[in-house]
Amino acid sequence: MSSDFIFDRGPTEYFHGRKEIIDTFNSALEIFQKKKGGTIFLIQGAPGVGKTALLDVLSMQAKKRGWKTTHIYPHALWNANELLRYLRKRSKRQISGLSIEGDIDNAGPANLSAEIKAPVWTIIKLLQKQKKPLLLILDEAQSLGLKGNVPDDMKSVVISILKQIHNGDLRRPVMLLAGGLGTTESALKTLGISRYVTGCTVKLGRLDKESESAVIRDWLTLAGGAVDDPTIWIDSIAEHTHGWPQHIISYIKPAIKCLKSNNYRLTDEGLEFVLESGNEFRLQYYDQRAHDIDEDHRLALAKAVMDVPIDDTMTRPAVLSSLLQSGLNQKEADDLFTRALEQGMIDQRKGGRYGIPIPYFHNWLIDEYAKRKC
Repeated sequence: MSSDFIFDRGPTEYFHGRKEIIDTFNSALEIFQKKKGGTIFLIQGAPGVGKTALLDVLSMQAKKRGWKTTHIYPHALWNANELLRYLRKRSKRQISGLSIEGDIDNAGPANLSAEIKAPVWTIIKLLQKQKKPLLLILDEAQSLGLKGNVPDDMKSVVISILKQIHNGDLRRPVMLLAGGLGTTESALKTLGISRYVTGCTVKLGRLDKESESAVIRDWLTLAGGAVDDPTIWIDSIAEHTHGWPQHIISYIKPAIKCLKSNNYRLTDEGLEFVLESGNEFRLQYYDQRAHDIDEDHRLALAKAVMDVPIDDTMTRPAVLSSLLQSGLNQKEADDLFTRALEQGMIDQRKGGRYGIPIPYFHNWLIDEYAKRKC
């Protein structure tokens, strides 16, 4: 595998950890298959924490248990044609509130009647007509809460569909596996979704030490072909990655490049190159998270969190007050806070408090802007 072509999002090449979440999800699959019901299983976390990779692993778990799985985009929740396409059955004509007669797996033009019905009932029929238990997978689910992403005239349809899945009212095993940033739970709450089944809402954090080491080891030995004992490299890289999957990739890119150019040997000089290059990639990642925020606003945000200990939390009024003191007007302060939430620079915690979720992004923001500009 080329060091210039390592995906930094989506399904991961090497996966370890998250056992408790996987076990809970498998239990939910078993329960709802037996009860012929369903729910929404929510996984939220900051960018780079491994949400999309986990969604892929959970999808494979469902397939092993006989569930049909399909990735959808939000419009499938209000557009029957799109849902039908994601269910891998293309019709030769557009559905416009049609009723479906017979088994959807055998549906064709002859099976589609022209009886006009509301979109919500058409979508429900599509969900109910599946032979197998059905797992819908929706990544970036926080987008459902963004203004304009759900058409105003379709919002009631989305609310109805989500509620029927969440409450298990479809009389079929149908689950929605939703992944998104830390604002996702709040976004779904605006669409009437709350009171999750115990264990079915997950705030994804960093990998534990054992899992982190296993992931780094696999990359070095399986992908990189390292012929020496990788323990020193693993420990050294882990000192900089802090259990964050995105950070691991930052160091793995130069590691594989170094291994291939050095006969797959793990040398001290090579490790020095890997750590230096990985640090650069990690800082580039932080800058990317703030890419559409100008320097003055980054400085204002850095000052707002400057006196907040790492991994601690803050209130929205306190952050907005600091932003106003930095010279922003009320609208600018509100917009900056919202953008920081939407980009995963800040996430919401319990009790209406907020924190910076990405390890050492907090320090980077202060070192790069607050301290340098003061």
